[in-house]
Amino acid sequence: MPTDAELDRFYASSYRAEYQFAFLRPRKSHQVKKQREAARRTNRMGDIIGFKKSARFLDFGCGSGEIVRTLASQGCEAHGFEQGADYGSFAQDKLAEETGGESTIRVGSWREMDYGPKSFDGISCLHVLEHLNEPIAALKQIHEWLADDGVLYLETPDMQNYVLKGFDCLHFAHVLGFSRDNLLHALDRTGFQMLHEDGPTSFFLVKQGDPRGLPFDYDLAATVKKNHEEYTAGITTLSYLRRHSRRIKKVVSSEINPR
Repeated sequence: MPTDAELDRFYASSYRAEYQFAFLRPRKSHQVKKQREAARRTNRMGDIIGFKKSARFLDFGCGSGEIVRTLASQGCEAHGFEQGADYGSFAQDKLAEETGGESTIRVGSWREMDYGPKSFDGISCLHVLEHLNEPIAALKQIHEWLADDGVLYLETPDMQNYVLKGFDCLHFAHVLGFSRDNLLHALDRTGFQMLHEDGPTSFFLVKQGDPRGLPFDYDLAATVKKNHEEYTAGITTLSYLRRHSRRIKKVVSSEINPR
């Protein structure tokens, strides 16, 4: 397991270049894609949570800041932080440009943030938890920052949904992998209950004790058996090369003609 210092160096210097072929700032196709995703996700948050203009939201690991900007445009007090300096600075500048005020996006790791207890009515943590070497500690921190009647919107990649097990999903950026049952186990341990399940690893959650919450239903033994069967199956070199040659072509095409 990489240390905090190793992860800090990786995200500061090479993550975006190695993982997304991006240098200094997000690629155009990335910006277009993430803005579409932000619109879809904030609409979904509105459907499940409902928005009040006085609501305070935090995007935990905000990347290039699209969710923060979208929520701010809807009248919410939206905050975010991003560990990578280049993307974090880009997100700060874009938010300040669009709002005409001081940016509420900060640059740094979650451990460096000093938000007060129960500061936020809603927190989103989308495709971030798998990048952390101590997800339980991070979930406990989110629980502390979330208001008693607040809602957490959490999503990770589903390790059981990859076609090429062991190649698409296992790399340095994803230091841990989640599927439905072990993610629910982590959430159970850190004081959450289910509000709404959008997908196998996409949940809206409330604190335990919230009358809206439902207990989790999961089977870790079945998950272990399924993972063992799927991840010990052989993968040929040819299937790997075919998969990733298509990925590279897709990235190049999207950069030439972003939509």
